Amino acid sequence: MLNIPAIKKDVIFAVMLQQMYSLNHVWLMYEVFIQQKAPELYGTEQYYQLFEDYGLDEARRLVKALGFPREEMNDLAKYLKYSHWAIFENIEIGEPTASSFRMRTLDCSAQRAARKWGMQYYDCRNGGLQIRSGFFRGINARAKVQRIFTPPEVKHEDRGPVVSCEWLVSLE
Repeated sequence: MLNIPAIKKDVIFAVMLQQMYSLNHVWLMYEVFIQQKAPELYGTEQYYQLFEDYGLDEARRLVKALGFPREEMNDLAKYLKYSHWAIFENIEIGEPTASSFRMRTLDCSAQRAARKWGMQYYDCRNGGLQIRSGFFRGINARAKVQRIFTPPEVKHEDRGPVVSCEWLVSLE
């Protein structure tokens, strides 16, 4: 087994970052594979449960690693800054109020990959909602996520050309 404490932090960082990129790439390839090879499973409740489970697991691991408070909107926004979205994407977190904040992804890597692979867009409506719902509920069970905008919906002028998706995160 690798003796991680003996390795320099910058090397660990570089290796882990590449591992994260690999996982992100394989996730997209997995989705395309399931869609093509098992279309009867693609888009089912069972399929999207995997997305929610991923979000829950990520949140639980961040809670364990970081130990931040988890009760207020500011707390949820703080955890979001350590999420895979913050690593892979350019995200914009709206100013939290007592009950909600908006999360936007700007120039999404999945949308860029979809165009590169000849697709018009990557459909993140259901999967994106499930991952985010699991993630935020893994931090605070009262959290709720609503989809404001995802492709292929036409963008409103106030979103600008680089906004790929937008979500409302709230506490009930």
